[in-house]
Amino acid sequence: MLQQLSSAVMSRLFGEGLGADLAARGTGYLADGVRQAIDRPDEQLTRVRLRPGESYTVIARPPATRTERRLAARQRRLREHDRRLRRPTRRQLRSARRLERSQRRLDRARPGSRKSRRRSAGELAAGERFDRVMRPTKRQARAIRELYDVTAELDAARAVSLERARRGRRGRHRRARVERSRVFD
Repeated sequence: MLQQLSSAVMSRLFGEGLGADLAARGTGYLADGVRQAIDRPDEQLTRVRLRPGESYTVIARPPATRTERRLAARQRRLREHDRRLRRPTRRQLRSARRLERSQRRLDRARPGSRKSRRRSAGELAAGERFDRVMRPTKRQARAIRELYDVTAELDAARAVSLERARRGRRGRHRRARVERSRVFD
């Protein structure tokens, strides 16, 4: 009924044809936008199935403090630095290719043969070389340790902030303000 009424109004305003059709679609689009702006749909955060006896608690975090924002920015920088440091070098790639090649050769050799024993020794040496090349450098170890420390510090700061917010909500009762009256003679 409502659609027939709106189409009659549109044809009266814009006439017939392609222009009228485009105008009707445009007004429908705008009406949907206004409807969504006024009556927003519920935001789905998660899908959780609860069984009888289980409970689900949602905790809204307080806004980040200046310390938390600073630590989070430092953590992002350290993660990026760590990602760059973990990129494989030419030596590492070359060593990995040599190890892979020696493993393929070993697989093709008949088990127990002299060629198999020789290739096994070569594969063992390539594996040791690969392990030695892949060992984290001092710089990488320091970056990992720093990232770990900053992450722990950030988690602690967030825990303190959350606990402060919890305490503040529970214990926040307005005290009655009593002013002493002045008595004048």
